[in-house]
Amino acid sequence: MARHNVFRDGNVHVMAEMCATCIFRPGNPMHLRRGRVKGMVEVCLREQSAIICHSTLDGDSSVCRGFYDRYDTLRLARALEVVVFDA
Repeated sequence: MARHNVFRDGNVHVMAEMCATCIFRPGNPMHLRRGRVKGMVEVCLREQSAIICHSTLDGDSSVCRGFYDRYDTLRLARALEVVVFDA
């Protein structure tokens, strides 16, 4: 599995807004099979990690804004004030 580095420059990078095809938008804009998002979230919560925004997979990665808004896996980064929001 590819590793995507959302921690760089001493900060945790998070998308400033949900992308147009965010997996957390209503209506399944990514056409994922039923239960796929739930499974991804379960893995992230178990591993205390985060979902990477699919629109950032080819470059500097950022945490999915939809995931960030719904789940509290980055509370330490917030407490340390190292979360930055990418455009």
